[in-house]
Amino acid sequence: MSIIGIGIDLVEVKRIEDAVRKRKNFLERIYTKEEIRVNPEGEFRFQELAGRFAVKEAFFKAIKSGWRRGVTFSDVIVLNEPSGAPYIKLTGKAREIVDSLGAKSIHVSISHTDHLATGIVILTS
Repeated sequence: MSIIGIGIDLVEVKRIEDAVRKRKNFLERIYTKEEIRVNPEGEFRFQELAGRFAVKEAFFKAIKSGWRRGVTFSDVIVLNEPSGAPYIKLTGKAREIVDSLGAKSIHVSISHTDHLATGIVILTS
């Protein structure tokens, strides 16, 4: 197993909260319906959204091209296993690029506090 790409990103939770509240279509442009969850009171889970955003940005760094090669944020879907462990599901151009790089596995980790979220992505052969 060899590392093909690695990316890391750090996001302020408040930045994501402000974007959700102030920018029309932010949620639909960045996240899929599968990724958007609310707490029992019906409020967005901003730390979780920030963590997912950080993973998407880390993924763009890991493929060494960002979203310039036609990848969209919604091509990179960040979900959780029943255990809570995060994973990425790829579609579209993101899937094509990862396949062209010869990546067989995508390793993901997310961590957050009340104020910051970080995500790391490692692509391996």
